[in-house]
Amino acid sequence: MFKNKKQLQYLWIFNPELKDIAKRIAEDHTKWMNETHTKEGDKALLMLNWSIGPEFKDGKETGNLSLILTEIYETQAGINDHFEQAQNNSSYFRDDFGDFESKCESYVKINSSDIIQSMWS
Repeated sequence: MFKNKKQLQYLWIFNPELKDIAKRIAEDHTKWMNETHTKEGDKALLMLNWSIGPEFKDGKETGNLSLILTEIYETQAGINDHFEQAQNNSSYFRDDFGDFESKCESYVKINSSDIIQSMWS
């Protein structure tokens, strides 16, 4: 389905007390993307997912939560457009995003990767 498309993926690990802020960040970012991103052409946003779930290490829950953002674009042009819009738009993330991120245990940001296998939509 998405083979040979481009993916952006971020993962934040955080204390459960930040869960409400994480949900608001996801809601605001999704709203911004709905208002600014296209569904067609080289810059098309094909899929956006946010998920929250427990963090596991060595098969056991750590007590922390993970917030995962996945965006899939038709081509690299979509990811480039995403970051260009983010630089020129103050509503990219909530005002408390920096505070949220600074309180996270850890995070990983993959700004662009090639999807090598994909099944079903």
